[in-house]
Amino acid sequence: MTAVKEGDKVRILCEIKLEDGELCYKNDVENPIEFTIGEGKFFPKIESKLINMQEGESKTLTLEPDEAFGQYIDDLIIDAPKDSLQTEVELDVGSKIKINTPSGKNYYAVVSEVNEDAFKLDLNHPLAGKKIIINLSIDAIVEDKPENKKKPLFKLKKKVKPPKQPKKNTKKTLINPSNSK
Repeated sequence: MTAVKEGDKVRILCEIKLEDGELCYKNDVENPIEFTIGEGKFFPKIESKLINMQEGESKTLTLEPDEAFGQYIDDLIIDAPKDSLQTEVELDVGSKIKINTPSGKNYYAVVSEVNEDAFKLDLNHPLAGKKIIINLSIDAIVEDKPENKKKPLFKLKKKVKPPKQPKKNTKKTLINPSNSK
């Protein structure tokens, strides 16, 4: 069996819980998480702990807030006037919303308080400030082998130059209708 190394694409199964045992996330073989080790698209601590693991092997890791979803930041609680949110549903405490900005960036928030004319929105990730426990296993290792790469539908053997076209006369003759008889 091969072990995971830098540059390998891996498919993992994981279950994320809080310290009190509350389940936050769980996937299965039908929906594995897939990423390439070393690209930094997953938690760095987890990526480093996957190196040298083999298919079918499991591990349990504990991530501190700074290694997972970051610390809870009080400044990410904002007040939004009710008329600034265009919504077709009534928002209550606990409602999750997506905020589209003019720059095209999207933010997600949870309504933490409802006042007469404003909402208090929490822009922190729901797991910010929390220690998480992750049970993970390697479902598959997809090594970077030539047979795994997509092959082109067709391939030109040599560059073909188009035949030379005769030069066209680019000079234009202006006929003055008053001079022609």
